[in-house]
Amino acid sequence: MFRYSIIVFLTGIISLPSVAQNVLTESEAISKALANNKNIQAASLQVNQQQQLLKSAINLRNPDFFIEAPTGNFYTGSITQSFEFPTVYSNQYRLQKQQIAVAQKGKQLTEAELKYRVKVLYLEVQYADSLSRQLYIQDTLYEKIMLSAVRQFKAGQIDYLQQTFTETQYGEIHNQYRQSLTRASSLKSQLQWFTGIKDSIAVEPLIISVAQQQFSLTPDSAALLTNPSVQLLQQQENVAKQNIALQKSKALPGLAFGYFNQGERNSKFYNRFRLGVTIPLWFGQYKSNINAAKTEQQVIQNKRQGLQQELSAQIINANSEMQTNWQSVQYYQQTGLRKAQEVITTSQRFFVSGEIDYISLLRNSNDAYSVYQKYLEAVRNYNLSVINHKYLMGQL
Repeated sequence: MFRYSIIVFLTGIISLPSVAQNVLTESEAISKALANNKNIQAASLQVNQQQQLLKSAINLRNPDFFIEAPTGNFYTGSITQSFEFPTVYSNQYRLQKQQIAVAQKGKQLTEAELKYRVKVLYLEVQYADSLSRQLYIQDTLYEKIMLSAVRQFKAGQIDYLQQTFTETQYGEIHNQYRQSLTRASSLKSQLQWFTGIKDSIAVEPLIISVAQQQFSLTPDSAALLTNPSVQLLQQQENVAKQNIALQKSKALPGLAFGYFNQGERNSKFYNRFRLGVTIPLWFGQYKSNINAAKTEQQVIQNKRQGLQQELSAQIINANSEMQTNWQSVQYYQQTGLRKAQEVITTSQRFFVSGEIDYISLLRNSNDAYSVYQKYLEAVRNYNLSVINHKYLMGQL
């Protein structure tokens, strides 16, 4: 009768429904993390700072004001305003617009990195919770088996080896279960820290990512341009190109306009104005600045191309991992889980009929539950490879 009660418990606990409660979705976790993160706030301030500097892009030199005695008979005031060549100001304005775009791309990169970390952490919490639930099933079942074996040993119905084996197996599973609870609690604390949530949280159940299983081993070069790191370097390259135009325009003559009475007091008013041109005689310094700007643009271009090469290799590896992990998930769904359930069912039947003892029952159960745990791990690994792939492609 007891053997039958254990089997009833075993078949019932596997299908226990999860307790309904309010859960934190992945999208909610990301939204709260973005709002709570200080690095995101700093990136927003940097964008605002660059926008504030836009008004100073057209920066005029301070006027020169003097009190002089040009004829030696009286003092008169003079004022002169110097101007760069007009294209200098327009190029400075365009350069600052590009700097704003750099700050915006930097913010997008910071957001993408945070989204990646939160997604991975959320997945780890899902996996830890699923593993804890799986180990709870084993822990509860193995405890009942162990207590039954102890009673039967005291009654002289089984030998000492069977009793010791059930105690050892229960101890191992109970230790794993307690460790899984500690791990899940630690991960949830980290998620709370990211999201700024004070109360305890629960997450959605672990499911397979709905991403399309496309496993191309040759990444599309155009798709790499959506990666936030590539976009940031591309924008920095635009800044460098605009800086070349600015340095070239600085080599052009400037203008000066002012008022100064160099004659007698009664000299005509319209003869008191001055108009001049600044001559860029020291062209060497302008040429050096232009060459340095061109070199900077080449450096950033090479960095961008180097990053794209590295990303191509990473995407190939990510596609391969997705394919491998997806094959593993399919195996467990199509074969592994079904075989594990058959092992559990057959072991139950043999145990009830007295054909196997506690040792065989637990060994078979260990093998079967190991398959369930490997399936959870396969789902986790596949979802993680999807997250990695999306991050590399700039699709988070």
